[in-house]
Amino acid sequence: MNTKIFKYIIPTLSLAFMMNFTSCIGDLDVSPIDPNLDVVFNQDANFAKIYAGLAITGNQGPAGQPDIADTDEGASGLMRMMFNINELTTDEAICAWTGDTDVFPLNSTKFTPSNGLVLNMFNRLYIQIAQCNNFLLQTSGLSDEKTALQRAEVRFIRALDYYYLIDLYGNVPFVDEITGIGAYVPERITRPDLFAYVEKELKEIEPILKAPRSNEYGRADQAAVWMVLSRLYLNAEVYTGTARWADAATYAKKVMTAGYTLEPVYGDMFRADNNKSQEMIMPICFDGVYARSWSGMFFVCSFISGDMDLEANFGTKEGWGGNRARMALVKKFANDGNLANVKDQRAMFWTKDRTLAIEKPSEFTQGYTVAKFKNLTKDGQIGSDPNKQFPDMDFPLFRLAEANLTFAEATLRAGGSKTEALKAINDLRKRAKATEIGESDLTLNFILDEKSREFYFEAQRRVDLIRFNKYTSDYIWDWKGGVAEGTSLPAHLKLLPIPISQLTANTKLIQNTGY
Repeated sequence: MNTKIFKYIIPTLSLAFMMNFTSCIGDLDVSPIDPNLDVVFNQDANFAKIYAGLAITGNQGPAGQPDIADTDEGASGLMRMMFNINELTTDEAICAWTGDTDVFPLNSTKFTPSNGLVLNMFNRLYIQIAQCNNFLLQTSGLSDEKTALQRAEVRFIRALDYYYLIDLYGNVPFVDEITGIGAYVPERITRPDLFAYVEKELKEIEPILKAPRSNEYGRADQAAVWMVLSRLYLNAEVYTGTARWADAATYAKKVMTAGYTLEPVYGDMFRADNNKSQEMIMPICFDGVYARSWSGMFFVCSFISGDMDLEANFGTKEGWGGNRARMALVKKFANDGNLANVKDQRAMFWTKDRTLAIEKPSEFTQGYTVAKFKNLTKDGQIGSDPNKQFPDMDFPLFRLAEANLTFAEATLRAGGSKTEALKAINDLRKRAKATEIGESDLTLNFILDEKSREFYFEAQRRVDLIRFNKYTSDYIWDWKGGVAEGTSLPAHLKLLPIPISQLTANTKLIQNTGY
């Protein structure tokens, strides 16, 4: 990855305002946006921290001065928590770690208001929002070109955080750089109103941000805005009750015509030098030397185990033996689970000494291993960490293939050109060396399965299943609801509960229905 932003931030971060956020969004007098705090604001360091906060979990590398106090720092990274919430509760992933009492229940889609992961995700998003608010407050009187661009990018990160809150929690506290200074209990904003706020913010900053592919690697540009808007509109019916299919197709098309190209080899999108990919729209940047995070290791090491010749095959000496594929995911590529004759190059599974069926979720060797993510470059070189632990692989938060699939689905739902939608799908299948399909094969259910084949283990599946009304319904997969053969779930599980500590701290909040 391009390590410029992290080389800058590590030695300067101690000068910045960052302080531990102790899970109390109900009283912002203890949050970093309080201007009375006796701290030093360093514009460039604080700007870098906002981006770095998408990847790292504290101010001293993988451990020390964590952003979220009183928790396992290594488990509190944004995308690690997103994976647990959006993959373990679906037909794609299952975790073997019975000792993790916050994570293991998610295999059965069991959320509770006291679950530590539910709380830490809430806190992570509001930490980032507080940091964004502080930056905007501190730079409010500056109008130079550099600051204007930084402020627009910070507003993008805040809008992204609020998008995740819309999706995960629904009706939540709202704070910006104007509200919430000093002792302040935030107002509750409804899901539709927060949707409108995020939409407005993104459209306001769009002309200020740099054009696609013209900003420094790892920073937001107009294409990143279009990606979030396309996600927002694709799920608008879930979030607001009103479908916005045409808008989703419009913004996905803008990305598709912005100069990005699909990585020729699918697996190269998930390697240690994926920063070179022309498919990458916006990554979460990790680096084996300058941006170390246990959460960064998670996307390589939690999917593999010590019986797999780790250094040669994955560029690391650590295999955590945690997450692997459910049978339902493997069957997206082969109905009988036999991958021997599957031509789709996206079927990146390790089957040696593994079983297809899972009789015990606690047994890592039950279930095929996902071999998609590697700390190896295209030419087979191990990443930069001399200890062969922390990966260089950047997490592809937004990549071109998502725009293709969003365009195809939204176009089909809106009654648009089936020919164009078909091409968007077949471009991905050609890249994967999979058989191209015809118009008669192009159905919404096919697109949902294709999204799984393209994006499995990339922390998106829950959102797709909810949009298709299959997350809690009679669409069954192995171990859904904690039953080996699967069972349907109560509809309220489409939203996470508001953490119990937040309800205590902020009496303006209301618990989500069913909890």
